[in-house]
Order: sequence, then structure tokens, then C-alpha cells
Amino acid sequence: MIELPTPDESTLCDVAQRLKIGRYVDHSSEPLDFDVAAPGTAGLWRVRIRGDRGQGTTVVKVLRHPVEWPPLAEFPPEAREFFLQTFPWSQDPEVLAEVAPCCPEGFRTVELLGAQWHGPHLRSMWLEDLGDVQIFSTAAQFERAARLLGAMAGIRAAAGSPLSQQFDDGFALAMIARERVEGMDRRLLAGMMVDADDHVVPRDLVEDLLWVGDHIDRLLLGLGGLPQTPVHGDAAPDNLVVDPDDDRTIVLIDLAQMPRHAVGFDLGQLVFGRHSPVLALGEDVVDRIVDEYAAGLAVGGMPVDASVVWAGFVGSAVIRNAFEIAGATTDVPGRIAAARYLVDKAFDLGLVPCREVVR
Repeated sequence: MIELPTPDESTLCDVAQRLKIGRYVDHSSEPLDFDVAAPGTAGLWRVRIRGDRGQGTTVVKVLRHPVEWPPLAEFPPEAREFFLQTFPWSQDPEVLAEVAPCCPEGFRTVELLGAQWHGPHLRSMWLEDLGDVQIFSTAAQFERAARLLGAMAGIRAAAGSPLSQQFDDGFALAMIARERVEGMDRRLLAGMMVDADDHVVPRDLVEDLLWVGDHIDRLLLGLGGLPQTPVHGDAAPDNLVVDPDDDRTIVLIDLAQMPRHAVGFDLGQLVFGRHSPVLALGEDVVDRIVDEYAAGLAVGGMPVDASVVWAGFVGSAVIRNAFEIAGATTDVPGRIAAARYLVDKAFDLGLVPCREVVR
């Protein structure tokens, strides 16, 4: 992680004013324990600001141009250039401003206290400090979050999203399909077939994933034919946290610029993203989550049949989440269960033709 870029005094004065601590006097900072993996994130810090009428804290997220992302060096030259030209890394503050007025009751965005550029490749966001946040643990909490995600998708679709529409619909998922699934994951899975005894992933699951990979164009085409909405983009449980001042309100964090995607896209991360226990809670919980998302869409002014939500949810998640097992080093049993569920659902829904098993 880099050092925290030096803030201008004007930024510090503005943040002190937003924190209601009077005129800025001085500040100190400490890095947060954060695994810096995203190409557009350089690090997180907690900054304590002292004013002449008190003190307060803010969390600073530093956005970076992906040219500074170390794994980029491993990309083939053509893929590297395309990634640099297309990856949206700098407009998170504008995304917060666009999403905030579209939040249904029960949702709010984390408060933006300030933002500053530090040359052409770094930008800092000064955010409300939520402290030690609480994430969801019960089925009821996940079902309510799904309803609110659906409502917000409907509201944002009606309002329009200039930031989302800077890209072709489904662009981010197509990039995952081309660059990660086709470019890396399928090779890793093929290697598992050669050295099956050295891997814990069941052979039939590996074969099914390779089969799904053979039909990825069909999946993308089907998703493109569904209703499209603006999305959170990474609605994993650790990005939908309980408001420390109101346990009935969910705070949206880590919003980023994303294209529109098929209805149900955000359910993939809610159900299968980092730290999500949903599948372990039971497949009936997943069923209710889809129903709640569809109900939320209707509340947001975009009535869509639940079967359409299922197609968007599973079609997106089988690309984004199921293939994660190829390079998984943590929670392998959970990722196997997620991949098995998603592949079976994709077959059941007719999103991918069933594979004939040779005995």
C-alpha cells in the first residue's frame, strides 16, 4: 500500500467543517488493515482531524489509475492497453452523488466529506467513518436487502444513469467473461482434468464448468436480451452494512462506476460474494431473495416477472462467481457448493444446454 497522499489544507478545512469540529488545526493518519486487490484502489486510512471545537475521524479511500496496479504487468500488451483505456477508476465521488437521491427508504450511501486529486493518477475520497461495521447474518436481513436493491435498481433505471451509460450494457461482465474466464479460469480448469488427483474440485463439476465456458457467448447474448438496470456492482455483504446510528438502515459503501447489467445482477454478490452465508442458510433463502428483489423492482416502478430476475441473477453469477473455484485458495468447500448450485441452476433454467454425461 502506498503512503497517504498529502492533502491540501483546503481539503482538511472542508472536511473539518463537515465534521462540525470548527477550524482545522492538525491531523494524523493510520492505514487500515485492508487487502489491496482492486485495480482502482490504492489503500484505506483512518484520519483523525483536530479542530478548534473538537475532533473527528474520517476514512480516506485513495483511488489510483490502473497503470499503477502491479498485476497489470502480467497482462498481454493488447489486453493491457485495452484495460487501461476502459477501466473506470476515478469517478466514485460522482457515483455517490448520483446514487444518493435514488436510495429507497432503508438505504443510504456513505457520506462523502470531500475529494481531492493528487496529480493525474491518484484521487482521494474523504468518507464518513462508520466505525466497526456490522454485516448481515440472518435470512431476514438478506431478504430485506434484496428488496431494497431491487427498488433502487428500478428507481435508478427510471431516473437514468449518465455514469452507467458511458459504457455498453453488460460491459463489465463481458470483460470478466473474456479476460478472466476465457483467458485464465478455463485453462486452470483444463489443468485440473489432467491432474485430477491433485485437486479437491470434483471432476464432474470441472467438466460442467468447462461445458458452461463453451457456451459463454450464449449466456452473454441471453443476458443482453433482458431488462437492464444500473447496479451497485459489488453488493457483497461487507458493502451493505448496518447503519451504526439506525439498525433499520443499510449503508451502501464501495460504490463504483459500473455499466448497466441485467436485472438480478447484484444478487450474485449478495448471495455468493465475500463473507456471504446465504447458500449455507438454505436454498429456500435464495428463492425468497429472488422473490424479494422482484418485489422491490415493482416498488421502484419496474415490474418484472421473477423468472426474468432468475435468468439475470443466475446467468450473471455463473460467469462471475462459479468460475472463481478455478483459482480459489480460501473457502474452497464454499466455492465448490456455489459453483455446483449455479451450474445446476443454469441447466435447470435453460440458460445453458444440459451436458450429456458419458458413462
